[in-house]
Amino acid sequence: MTLYLDVIWVLNYLIDYLLLLLTALVLKRRHSKIRFTFGAFVASLIVFLMFTPIGEWFYHPVTKLLYSALIVFVAFGYKRFTYYIQGLLMFYFVTFMTGGALFALHFFWQSELPISSEGLIPHASIGSPISWMLVVFGFPLVWYFSKHRFETIEVKSFNLHQLAEVEVAIGEHIFHLKGLIDSGNQLSDPITKAPVMIMQANQLEEVFGQDVVRAIIQLETDGSSGTKRHWLFDRLRIVPFRAVGQANPYLPAIKPDQVTIIHQNQRFKTSQVLIGVQAIDLSPEGAYQAILHPKQVLGAPSEQLA
Repeated sequence: MTLYLDVIWVLNYLIDYLLLLLTALVLKRRHSKIRFTFGAFVASLIVFLMFTPIGEWFYHPVTKLLYSALIVFVAFGYKRFTYYIQGLLMFYFVTFMTGGALFALHFFWQSELPISSEGLIPHASIGSPISWMLVVFGFPLVWYFSKHRFETIEVKSFNLHQLAEVEVAIGEHIFHLKGLIDSGNQLSDPITKAPVMIMQANQLEEVFGQDVVRAIIQLETDGSSGTKRHWLFDRLRIVPFRAVGQANPYLPAIKPDQVTIIHQNQRFKTSQVLIGVQAIDLSPEGAYQAILHPKQVLGAPSEQLA
């Protein structure tokens, strides 16, 4: 059997470079292309070292650990111990993750496995067409998918840290929902300067009914829509508001009796707030039903929770 070490080395070099790059992207570290080039070169040298008299050393776990530690040192350098260990562990993680994905794909596409009385019989040859196709085409796809999965997880993790428990009191009715603290929400009432939070209309519909809430959204509380006069109409405020794709330059808002927010073991209570009503779902996944104004969680909390 003929082994083309040059081809295997080039492929191994490219894979090692992408693994180092994915490690840097996940850790959000500035990376040097020169250092990564040398790091991938050091990592790919194992292709040739395996065919030297010391090749058997690289089958030992300790040698593998030391060699990978050298790769991370060349690629990322050493600033402090925690910085270095974090890079080493993440390098192992992305390597195992992408390698595991390729192994799963290879097992999925493999149509037959020879079996004897002693169990599975491994193939005598290496470098089957399926294996090469998975490495050449599958690895970039797995790398791309992993990169975007990490970004998605990071965004969701960030959003979870910005979520808060919200309790809205309107009359004798109490609404419990999840709220997202949005630092970009600077909407406020131009007259009273009270901050404006946004709430999904369907949360109000469960109590007040669709007709009443629809009349509030369409600003038809004068009876022109055929809706009977409701006490909620007396709490209606109109806030100038312009959003992409919205024809109406105004946002209907309701004056609540009190809004309570629980965030990071702190309870914030205020009545100086307006609740803008939106007919659309604020979160496609249903993670939250309200968008909070950052002022609602600033200042001294009303209560410190354990």
